[in-house]
Amino acid sequence: MSTPDLCPICGEGHVTAMVQMVENTYKGHQENLPLHYQQCDTCTSDFAGMAESKLNKRVLMAFRKRIDGLLTGEEITALRKQYKLTQAQAARLFGGGPVAFSKYENDDVAQSEAMDTLLRLVRRSPAAFAALVEEKGLVDELQRTPAAPVLPFNSVRRVHVNLSPPEGTDCRYNPKEFRKFEGVSCQTN
Repeated sequence: MSTPDLCPICGEGHVTAMVQMVENTYKGHQENLPLHYQQCDTCTSDFAGMAESKLNKRVLMAFRKRIDGLLTGEEITALRKQYKLTQAQAARLFGGGPVAFSKYENDDVAQSEAMDTLLRLVRRSPAAFAALVEEKGLVDELQRTPAAPVLPFNSVRRVHVNLSPPEGTDCRYNPKEFRKFEGVSCQTN
């Protein structure tokens, strides 16, 4: 019977957790990312167990999300906490399945561009959040949570903003450019 710190390869040495910075390339972008693994002090074998593999996958997914212009797990967690939602409530409100937000927040999977756009819109606009809560029929449930007041959509002041592009500008929708634009916010009454 082996103990957790014995090398599973040689059975004699003890393993030590190691981290090494490794250059990764994704879509032409290079970045040094931490690679987690274990190394035996006797046979010098190095390997990644389940825990290290999960950490490595999450680091790589966060890197890819940043390059693809998607919200990172930390940003999604902050957005959910901004509205005092549990992961289960966020999943019911935004969709994506019962454990989607856990996976998004832990950088286990990348959210779709459509989900990312919805999250960004709600992050910027309490009015959009209120409208979505009303649309999904979750007003009663979310108003029971004392720290998460939800205004009915019709009580929100509407503001006209001219977002017409300058003349001669390409007007096609570009989600990556939309994600970079953080300057719009809505106010409630």
